[in-house]
Amino acid sequence: MSSATGGTGVAGVSGTEAAFLNPAMIPVLGMSGFEAFYREAARSTAVSIGDGLGAIDSSPEVWFPGTLHYVRLRERGRGTGTAKGELWHAGVGKRVADQLNLGLSAYRLILEDGAGKSTQWNFSLGALWMITRGFGVGYSVQNLARPGSDVPVALREPTRQILGVLAPLGGAARFRADIARIEKGNPDRKLVYMVGFESKTTDLFMARVGFRRDDLLKRSFWSAGMGFDGPRLKIDYAFEKASEESSGALHSVDLRLPF
Repeated sequence: MSSATGGTGVAGVSGTEAAFLNPAMIPVLGMSGFEAFYREAARSTAVSIGDGLGAIDSSPEVWFPGTLHYVRLRERGRGTGTAKGELWHAGVGKRVADQLNLGLSAYRLILEDGAGKSTQWNFSLGALWMITRGFGVGYSVQNLARPGSDVPVALREPTRQILGVLAPLGGAARFRADIARIEKGNPDRKLVYMVGFESKTTDLFMARVGFRRDDLLKRSFWSAGMGFDGPRLKIDYAFEKASEESSGALHSVDLRLPF
């Protein structure tokens, strides 16, 4: 769902995707259970597929809300051409004041491609200030650890900081805006600007649009999508297109089965 809204979400998204964007959001999810999921993203030059299992417990009576995910990955077109691997991701969050949450997440990412096999251990920190029930400010610094020398440069996850806001627009709509900065290979401290809007069209369907401007890459992206939020099946579709290109759009589909 973040893909359809320009990549925004550090201050608020629904569902377990929140743990990957900002672990400080875990306590406000107010849910517990397990899920199986499948994600496929494709453009003309690359295809990535991920499937796995996740668990979350952020019910009010839990002292330390947390999540745990396992994902199998298959990618074509990244780095030296083809990659496969697996991801273990865990996150915890805690309300430390009436309106302030802090969070920590860590992961182990194993990737194997034509150049060999590499393992990355990394972690992220986050904070979320819920000024009102629907209005919040989020901050996350991701991938704080330095990758090992055995990790190919093209596969390294960069350290970046993200600051974002979430604002309600009426009863069924929300606006999000994020600013991000990659810390390495960015001597001019160029930023990424993201805005997104989502609105419920019915009790089960959601419409989304977004825009992202990456000053480091000197590229702009438009995105749109929709979601189905059923009790036993959740589906999110996203479309993203670079304004400077006439082809090469990204299509992604996420399927989640809570149980």
